[in-house]
Amino acid sequence: MNFSGNRFVRVFHWIAPVLLTFLVVFGRGFFGAPMGWMALIGMFVGPFVIIAMYIAPIVVVFDRDAKAARSTRLFYDIASWVTWAALLVMMFTLEDGGDSPPFGSVFSTWGWMSSEASSSIFAVALIIAFLGWVGTITTAIIGVVDSRQGGRISTTTVSPR
Repeated sequence: MNFSGNRFVRVFHWIAPVLLTFLVVFGRGFFGAPMGWMALIGMFVGPFVIIAMYIAPIVVVFDRDAKAARSTRLFYDIASWVTWAALLVMMFTLEDGGDSPPFGSVFSTWGWMSSEASSSIFAVALIIAFLGWVGTITTAIIGVVDSRQGGRISTTTVSPR
C-alpha cells in the first residue's frame, strides 16, 4: 500500500470518528459479546471521542499543499492508520467488568483468550490509540505550518499562485 499521497485517508478521516467510535461501543454486540453497561457508558463518552477525533481532519483542511494535492501527508497517514487499527483492536478486546459475572470481550467470548489477557491488550490498544490521536493532531499542525512557510519543498508542494 502506498502511504504517500494517500487519498483514502483524506476521505476516511471524515468517516472514521463516527464509524470507529460506534464500532468500539456497539461492535462487540455484532460479534456475539454481551453489551452490558459499557454500551451505556460508551453512549455518554462516545460524543466526546468523536469531537476529539475530528480535530485533526479540521486542521488538515488548512494544509494548503495537501489540499492542492488532494491528499494528506505521509506522517499524518501513518498516525491515522495507527489510531484506527488500535480502535479496532479495542473493539474486539473491550470487556464489560461492571456486571457480575463480568461480560467478556469478543475475543474472550469466542474463547481465543482469557479475560485478563483481553483486558491487558485493551489497555495497550487504548494507549496506542491515544498516542496515535496525538500524532494525528501533531502531524496535521506540522503540515499546516509547513505549507505556510513556502520555502520548503515537500512531496505535496505545488508552485505558488
